[in-house]
This record gives sequence, C-alpha cells and structure tokens, in this order.
Amino acid sequence: MTIVWNAQCVSEGLEKIDEARPRVLARVKQALDAYHQTEKSERYYDILLGDWIERYLHLVYVASRNHSIDSKTQIFGFDNDNKLRVAPTRDITEFFSAHQSLPDLALAALQTVSLHGPGSLNIVGGEVSITNSNKSNRLDRLISSLIRAFAPGRDPKILFVKPFSGRTPTAWRLAMWSWRKWSRHDDMGFGFSVRASIDTRWRSHNLSGVSTHDKLGDVANAMLSAFLPVCAVEGFEQIKSRVFSQRSTRPEHVYSAQSLWTHFAFKVLVAQWCEDGSKLHYHQHGGWYGLDESHAAEKYESRVADYYYTWGWSRGSPKTIPLPPPVPALQRINVSQDSLICFDQPKEIYRLQYFPLPGTMQTMYEQTAEFVKTRQSETNLVVRLFPGDYGQTQRQAIASARASTVFDNTTPIFEQYGSSRIVFHNYLGTSWLETMGLDIPTICFYDVDAYRFRPDARSLLEDLVRVGILHISGESAADHANSIENDVAKWWLRDDVQAAKRNFTRQFANFSQDWKESWESNFTNILIR
Repeated sequence: MTIVWNAQCVSEGLEKIDEARPRVLARVKQALDAYHQTEKSERYYDILLGDWIERYLHLVYVASRNHSIDSKTQIFGFDNDNKLRVAPTRDITEFFSAHQSLPDLALAALQTVSLHGPGSLNIVGGEVSITNSNKSNRLDRLISSLIRAFAPGRDPKILFVKPFSGRTPTAWRLAMWSWRKWSRHDDMGFGFSVRASIDTRWRSHNLSGVSTHDKLGDVANAMLSAFLPVCAVEGFEQIKSRVFSQRSTRPEHVYSAQSLWTHFAFKVLVAQWCEDGSKLHYHQHGGWYGLDESHAAEKYESRVADYYYTWGWSRGSPKTIPLPPPVPALQRINVSQDSLICFDQPKEIYRLQYFPLPGTMQTMYEQTAEFVKTRQSETNLVVRLFPGDYGQTQRQAIASARASTVFDNTTPIFEQYGSSRIVFHNYLGTSWLETMGLDIPTICFYDVDAYRFRPDARSLLEDLVRVGILHISGESAADHANSIENDVAKWWLRDDVQAAKRNFTRQFANFSQDWKESWESNFTNILIR
C-alpha cells in the first residue's frame, strides 16, 4: 500500500526521529571516539555530523515504514554472492546529493539485514579522494584578502562564514570594511584533497542484526557503520590536519547562516573551536523556521549554537535573538510581469518536513495547473520552477493548463522579484517570506494537508487568509488575482492588508535595508560583555 505522506504522517515520523536522535548521536560518539582514539563531547559530534545524522534518520524511518519481509526492492546492487553492495559516500555533500538513490538503498539494506543478517551487506572498499566541496569563488577570495591586508589586527574577534547564499552583496563588503577592527569574512573555501582507504573490516564488524520489533534508533545504529561518510571515519584525521594547517588561529566567536549543512571544513574547525571555548552564532537561512509545528533544521541549528538568530521570532528563549538577514538592495524598475515561484521534490522521500511530499505532491501540481488555467490577465506570467532535477511532471501540468506559459530560471531571483508586479507562490517556504518581507504584492496558495503550523502562528496566518494573501486552492488564488487585476497596488496598500502583512512579517520575515545597524549593535554588544 502506498503511503500518503501528509502532515499527519510527517508528524508521526518527526516524533519517532526526535526519540531516536540522542541514541544515534551517542552511538556515533562511541564509535568515532574509539576509532580515532579520542574523547570528544556529544556537542562536538553534533556540530560535526548532526546534519548527516538527521538526514540518515529520515532515510531509515522512511525505509522502516516501507519495509516488509515479502517486499522486493527493485534496485541494482547485489553481487555474485547475493550480498547487497554498499559504498559509503565520501563526504556529507555527496550523501546529500544522492537523495534520489539513497532511499532505495536504505530500504534494500534494511530488508537484506532483516532477512539475512549483517553479513549480507558487502561494504565496498577501495581508495577514495575527498576534497573541499565548498571552495570560494575567486572574487570573494580576493576581496577577503584585501580586507585582511588593510585590517589593523591579525586576529578578529568574530569570524563570519557563509553569512548568506548566492552572490556577495555590495552592502556586505562595505560592512566588512567598516567592521574590520573586530571582524573578518572567511568562507573557508580553501582547497584540500586527501585520499583514504575504506576500512571494510571495521565497518563490517560494527554492523548488527535488525529485528522487526526494534525501535528506530536501534535499527539506525545497526546499519550505521555502512553509511557513515568516509570524511568522518577513514579520512578524518587527514582532513583535520589539512584544515587546521589552513586556519590555526581560533576566534572568540564564529557566525554562519549556511555552513552547518555539508560544509565539512567549517564543521571540523568549529567543532574543535567550540570545545576550546569559542561561541557559535548561527542564523536562520530560509523559510519554514519558526512556523512549522516541528522543524528538524531549526532544532539542530539552535541546539548546537550558543546564539541563534531568527527572522523575527524568539518565543522567550534567551539565546534566540531576532536579527534581520542581510538582503540585497531591491530595485523596483521595469515592473512588467507577474511571477509564479514553484516548489518541487523528488518522488522518493529523503527527508520529512511540512511541505508537499509523495501523496500530496500531485495535489500541488493540480492546484498550480488550476491557478494558471483560471488566472486571466494581460500581464505576462513568468514561472520559476524549483531548482533541481525532479522530472517534468509540474512543467507538463502547467504547460497543459496554458500552452503559452513562459518558464525562466535564468534571472537572479531578487531581480525577478523586483521586476514583478505581483509574485505568486505555490508553497509556503522561503520565497513567499522574501517577497512579503520586501513589501512586494504577494499571493500564495497551498495544500492544507501538507502543512502544520505552530499554534501561536495560526492567528497571523488566518489574518493573511482574510485579506487575500493566503489561499488554500489555486483556483481561489487566481480568482482573487483576477478581482484585483486593474489595481494591484490599491489592494496591497489597503490598511487591513498592510496590517496583516506587517504583523506577520514582524515575526517571520523581518527584513530590513537597515540590517547593518542592527548587526553592528548586536555583535558589538556581545563583544564587550
């Protein structure tokens, strides 16, 4: 029977994963302490591998839901002895990039171990090469070097690492120059390359059997050594030596908004720096945070950070601090189009979150097609599909609804926002918070079965529904767009619309062109404590 991964199913999974996570983290610590003959804190391993553990647990949970003794997994990967071949990924980036193949592999491994025991897995050996997958571009390296050269001191009090995604805004470079007495920007994009031989004996020895009655943590731990990335096991000591030779000086404070996810060089350095007394500052870097009833990335980032920054909410936590993110200057010129920003996901489950997943994805495709079909406007609609290769289903649904639809992902997204009369969204993620926070006319539609929000956010969302910003069907969103077609600005600037938007963005999309002043005040206050 096919599982419908709706919000209720996601909630059940996230609850099980929350229960299992401490057990798996403890096993990671035990195994890697023994392998590397060291003794580190659980926080050290949480910083180092918390992102990997989270995604691994999601894979194992989904596999356990799909698992049955009689089922057959249709994948290639069995050797001549009918053992399942499992090749550990080289690093966390490779593990995350394999999101379309790993669900099948996790299910096959679970089925094989359940039926035939841990000896049925064949850990593929050999030598692999591991490089820094987060290398900086040449321009950012040059500018960073110039700022360091003209700085009065060599050792900054706070190090900013990947504070945003995409191109570096001019305003940020100006901020780094004015803060050069106490800060540096360093994305740790230096090159390194190590070669490591996979220790098949250790990995096979640490496998164990799986029972149908085992809890999720026990199932995950049974197969853990087959999936741990090489960068954390066989290649770790070499990588650690290389990155510390590049960055030997420990700053008092480290800030990032991107690096806890897959930037292994950063994680190696920061895990040890925090052991030695540095403070980790981390910033929310996208949508869903603070809104979702449960959000795995938010829990991970706030758990390991000493200071956690958000786009507006705090909920009373002393270490959770609202701080607007740096945003590029928005130019509202040549406003000649409307935009539809779309979401998509693979057909295979690789993480659980409150957004469309298999079982609710088709509803999103249908809603989007209905929106495009129902919308009546002389203004051109430019559709921006979600980045990534997820097949042609959504594009075909939209094109079938209106053959003349224009698709374009080439324009930088903030430039697309700036040139849009109104921006539509078929999901509630990052993009709708950006357009709302930038005060661009915004209309969103979503499937209520795919989302679940925290209680204190619901009244604000209900206000957005009342004023026409939020809709629970594509048809409703299009009907509203048609009703305001002749004067979008008049609708958007209505007192009730602006009040609902302002109350919501104050908590969840508190963007500001004056972010530099807020940052300077926040960090200088922390540094003088």
